[in-house]
Amino acid sequence: MNGALTALGTRMTGIPEVPLAAGVSGGADSTALLLMLHRFCRERSVPLTAVHVNHGLRGEQSDGDERFVREMCSRAEIPLLVYRADLKDRTDENSARKARYGFFRQAMRESGAQALVLAHHRDDQAETMLMHLFRGAGPEGLAGMRPDSVADGIRILRPLLGIGRQELRDALAADGIAWREDESNGDIRYTRNMIRARIMPEIERCFPGAADRICTAAGLLAGQAGYMAAEADRFIDAYAGRDWMMREPLLKTGEALRAVILRRWWAAGFSGGLDEHALSSVQTAALMAAAENGGAVNLPGGLTARACGQCLHITGGEAPDMTEIPFSGSDITLNGITLRVLPDQGGTGDGIRTQSIPGELAESCVLRTRRPGDRIRPFGAEGSRKLQDYLTDRRIDAPFRDRIPLLCRGSEVLLCAGVGAGNIPRCEDAGSGRITLLWQGEMPWTYRPEVTENGKK
Repeated sequence: MNGALTALGTRMTGIPEVPLAAGVSGGADSTALLLMLHRFCRERSVPLTAVHVNHGLRGEQSDGDERFVREMCSRAEIPLLVYRADLKDRTDENSARKARYGFFRQAMRESGAQALVLAHHRDDQAETMLMHLFRGAGPEGLAGMRPDSVADGIRILRPLLGIGRQELRDALAADGIAWREDESNGDIRYTRNMIRARIMPEIERCFPGAADRICTAAGLLAGQAGYMAAEADRFIDAYAGRDWMMREPLLKTGEALRAVILRRWWAAGFSGGLDEHALSSVQTAALMAAAENGGAVNLPGGLTARACGQCLHITGGEAPDMTEIPFSGSDITLNGITLRVLPDQGGTGDGIRTQSIPGELAESCVLRTRRPGDRIRPFGAEGSRKLQDYLTDRRIDAPFRDRIPLLCRGSEVLLCAGVGAGNIPRCEDAGSGRITLLWQGEMPWTYRPEVTENGKK
């Protein structure tokens, strides 16, 4: 690598000294990135692996790209992993991207890389921001690509966001380094190519230096989006689980933050880390409306968001857990909730989280979730009731009802975790041998706004 590219390499930013993988297509941008990154890593003894994915979409030209990358890496003595994608006659960019990132994940496992470095530069950033603007994106989308982010389950570094496309090409040309041209980049049927070939040149003609200023704006928005994301994550940690979120605290937030909360909640639990599974602006608006007004919303992956009395739930028709665990006198865990067995603590307990019970009565019980025919004799009440009616009267959201651990004797429910207790003999009627049972774990159905305002109990 000669002087021009070496000088340009000093402007790369945010590269940690950890094992790296670099995506290399053979185009000018990725060729420049790989050679600059190679020098950076060699000087610091940082492991570097090049990764090339041959999508096979351009026939001999795709194979030519692969040969070019192999030869370049061989000359520079850079380890290279090459993968060939089978897109099964799909030619859309989304399918190619999904396959590419699947191979990137595989390459990182094989090489031990801790981050993937990509060659997106300043002009890519400006084009991305415009694409998102034209699609009606909010601040998160208008912030464009981040220099250090996680996408599709991979840590991605973009150290060239402050360098322009032409600067990279000029440096390669000055150093006599060849690269491959992808003729499909000139096909203006693709949105990004249209922006690159027609819209950005006209913007630059009218407003010289516009790309730099667009990227500056994206950076400012990224800072604001980062703040909102941190606030959203704090809310999610306090008021949500993987598939439920408290409605009342959500509705007390501002509308802008509420949208970020819902998108990040969905992304953490259901998008699989894939950008293409993220909520659209329309889906986010529908989810916000459901949280406020009630109702249900269909979401990607055959899932449904349903607003109940306390929570907004994500459901997908999962079968109830039919596990049945005999009581053994030791702690038992079901659905993440533990029934602890303690020496008698005195008193009867509150029936919701703690309950004193004769040991011999507990020995005949099992821990399970509800089943048809279950009944409960609420303590102090006459007769028994259907468990379904009992839970309804206590305003337990329907999606919670099949996951609540129950201590049962046959079809009779003695304890309903976080809800209440059945008719258990009084202390003075039971003689010796009593124990105290304590429910521990996340029981969001126990939340009541009048009881706590500080998050989950």
